[in-house]
Amino acid sequence: MKGWIDRVLTSGYAFSEDKRYSQGVFHDKKAILSFTTGSQESMFSANGINGDMNVTLWPLQNGILHYCGFQVLAPQIFWAPSHVPSELRGTMLEGWRTRLQGLLGEEPLSFTPLDCFDKEKGFQLKPEVCEKHATKEFGLAVGIHLGKPLPPNNQMKAGV
Repeated sequence: MKGWIDRVLTSGYAFSEDKRYSQGVFHDKKAILSFTTGSQESMFSANGINGDMNVTLWPLQNGILHYCGFQVLAPQIFWAPSHVPSELRGTMLEGWRTRLQGLLGEEPLSFTPLDCFDKEKGFQLKPEVCEKHATKEFGLAVGIHLGKPLPPNNQMKAGV
């Protein structure tokens, strides 16, 4: 996957200094990550050995897909399919088939818009954005957390 990303999502084609994030080249396109894991879901939690899946997804979904402007849909993750009975694998595939039928109508994940950052100050959040979120329980996103707890499922579910 990394080789494809490095060859296809290149500077000048997929992004530029003026065309990135919410103003990116692919702002009218949707993207989704679909993959299997070799571990059960609990192992990808805040207390799990593999760490929080939201943290794992942030560099891919924000740092690559959203950076190029894509509207990023919630990922399709099949947790440890090689470790579950074949009937459950069939259920997983049927769920994916159903999701694919309505995929284009899905709401994308939320990312902080580019205009919330001050370019002149090294793309730091604008003071008014920080003030607006000062009393909120969670940060804006996994990677933009304002020193607060990470928003739960921010990279896993739309509308969070």
